[in-house]
Amino acid sequence: MSREAADVRLVNVGAGAIALTHRPKVKALPAMRAAGVTHLVTLLSRREGAPALGEAARAAGLEWAWVELPDGQQPPPEARDEIAAALATMATLVGAGARAAIHCSAGIHRTGMFGYALLRTCGLAPAAARETLATLRAVTAEGVGNQRLAWAEDLAAAARSRLEVVSWPAGGTSGSPPLPGRSAGQ
Repeated sequence: MSREAADVRLVNVGAGAIALTHRPKVKALPAMRAAGVTHLVTLLSRREGAPALGEAARAAGLEWAWVELPDGQQPPPEARDEIAAALATMATLVGAGARAAIHCSAGIHRTGMFGYALLRTCGLAPAAARETLATLRAVTAEGVGNQRLAWAEDLAAAARSRLEVVSWPAGGTSGSPPLPGRSAGQ
């Protein structure tokens, strides 16, 4: 296993797990998969090479999700719904057992913001989410900044409201959740 894959620390959240990291090297992706990561969440822009990394992730046997965040600044209002939908989807997947590694370039600003928002969307209280963020990756927790955590709170609230709209069948009758905003029978 590569040293980089060993640096990815999966922390249990519900039935699944989350890891925070910096941009993984393509050659480390198979080792990440072997270490138990099932999903790679990329928070890079197109110009940072996100599509190529996605192809490599899929080739390594990882499910890949791309949330295009061009920098560590507040996401523009027009991106809010897309980010909230991604958070709701990832929270559902983690709740069902997915083991997701989340990254941007350095793994600090965008990763911290999205990671904290995901923890909050998964139901952790603010203090527990901050503590878990520090457990996941200390450098991320130290560098994310209070302003990004405030933005993350807003994104998590939007994501949780999406989850509340969905009507789930009792006992879960399929492996896939219904589309956000639709009940299972539609």
